[in-house]
Amino acid sequence: MSFYFIANNFHFTLELIGALAFFVMAWLSIDSYLIDKKYSLIFRFLGFSFMGIWQIIYAFNLTSDIVNFMGFSVYLLGIIFTIFSFSSAPQLATLYSIILIPSFASFETFLQGIATILLGILSFFIYSQAKREFNKMLKPLWLGFTFLTFAALFQTPISADNPYGVFWYLSKTCEILGFFSFAFWGWQYLRLRIKESMVLIFITMTMFISAIVTLAFSTILVNKIEKETRNNLLTNAKVFDFSVKALISQSRAEATLVSMDEDIINNLSNLPQLQSVLTSYLDSEKLGFLLVTDKSGIVIMRAHSPLQRGDSVASERAIEEALIGNSFSTVEFSPIEKFSIRSSSPIYKNGKILGVVVAGFPLDNAMVDGLKKITGLDATLYQKDTAIATTTFALDGRSRLTGVTIVDNNIKNQVLENGESATTRVVIKNTPYLASYVPLKNGDNNIIGVFSAVKPQVDIMELANATNRLTFITVTLLLLVLAFPIYLITKRLLGNI
Repeated sequence: MSFYFIANNFHFTLELIGALAFFVMAWLSIDSYLIDKKYSLIFRFLGFSFMGIWQIIYAFNLTSDIVNFMGFSVYLLGIIFTIFSFSSAPQLATLYSIILIPSFASFETFLQGIATILLGILSFFIYSQAKREFNKMLKPLWLGFTFLTFAALFQTPISADNPYGVFWYLSKTCEILGFFSFAFWGWQYLRLRIKESMVLIFITMTMFISAIVTLAFSTILVNKIEKETRNNLLTNAKVFDFSVKALISQSRAEATLVSMDEDIINNLSNLPQLQSVLTSYLDSEKLGFLLVTDKSGIVIMRAHSPLQRGDSVASERAIEEALIGNSFSTVEFSPIEKFSIRSSSPIYKNGKILGVVVAGFPLDNAMVDGLKKITGLDATLYQKDTAIATTTFALDGRSRLTGVTIVDNNIKNQVLENGESATTRVVIKNTPYLASYVPLKNGDNNIIGVFSAVKPQVDIMELANATNRLTFITVTLLLLVLAFPIYLITKRLLGNI
């Protein structure tokens, strides 16, 4: 089971507990208003309700920035309403629920800072009241508020590219301690009120069963999706291998065809005519590049870059083989064409080798972009263990994640050393992915690179969150419908005692 899935469901469960506490306290506030008719309790009811709404939004990890911003604004408004109700009627101790508010820092650190300050102010007010009144029953409330203040404080430095670092653990630990303190404080009041305790039991059991069913269903679903994703990743990674082999066959055929063209053979020293013929082949056959060398391996003409000529490529494997009379196809690095598929064919005249034709295709970003359009998955090409072309981008949305190396030694051994395919979880620039790797071999059957197809873990988590939302709401409504008649009967029996 993925750590990110476990952390996601832990967050879901923990924040739903907070939402339960908010709505229960909102209900207790309005119940108290019906008895005491104090208008401060109306503000407390609104404050708890607003915070409960935000708690649900936060628990479900909604991806909409607009919804999150509006929800967090409601959350701040709920704190303000509760502060007002506390300052206008400091004797009422039900303020503890404000502590249960989770911290939010996914897109707005400034607002999170404001929430932290407000929580700290409320913690100080409760501590002052407890000292002033010698009220020991407020101690759990003050402790819970203090824990939640620290939870909000630790939430602030959590970064989007590394959400599960040490600050995440500290924040969630403080939240749990805060919830435990508030539960203890609330129980001191609810144990004396039978009807309220009954309602709480019904609501708690409903949410508990709903959460269990939701988590069980999403666990089964995500495991199945992850298994299918692994199979699809490996299949699509092998698509690259098939594509490379197809391009190798095409480049070999084109190199052989061009090397036998009489216009090429008879115009090796006529650069304008040679350029014209080569350019015509380059365009009509849709090659990535096309070049001709002399019998020493010196470039006479590059159709794709006419001004770059006169350099020696004699040391390249494709050229070495062609200069001794063998057509050859491989994948290798060249200073001009970079990492590319290269097929060579000797140019003969009267039984003598006059030069070499090299046709090929660059293995670059354009190629992996094309594969992504076909498969729908992000792809990365590695020269040895270093990414040289990729469809994945950095957080700025503009810079491609090239230059990243494979750091997993198991992947290196299995793919680069043993030539086997592999599928595993990886972290690239602090972002978790599911990734499949297949080796890339040259014409001598040596492993010279790796191709990887990846899928961000967040895509699977978004599906899990959507499943959690739908399942939880459906199961909760169903249980409430089934439990409501039992609640009415139990309430009538209690009323007759």
